[in-house]
Amino acid sequence: MDSILISPKTDKELKYVLELLHSLEIEAKKISEKDRDDFELAQLLKNVDASGIVREETQAINLTDAQRKLLELSEEEMAGKTVVPEKAIQVEEDEWLNK
Repeated sequence: MDSILISPKTDKELKYVLELLHSLEIEAKKISEKDRDDFELAQLLKNVDASGIVREETQAINLTDAQRKLLELSEEEMAGKTVVPEKAIQVEEDEWLNK
């Protein structure tokens, strides 16, 4: 059977969700943030192409100074901004058109 992974925002939410699940007789297990991150990384790695073939869009790209500055911005400075490389958009469009 499938499972769910819940990431509450506060300790209070965590305690509430665990109590609710236990009261419904649903097995629940608390895991550390590190274990959750490891699980999410493992899920991402499942989707990696391990064929050894380097696709064109995964090759290194030389960045301009403006692009480097953008990458150095903090999370707070990037809040609300969406950054999508033009090449990624073109690759996704090409893949969609070739389906």
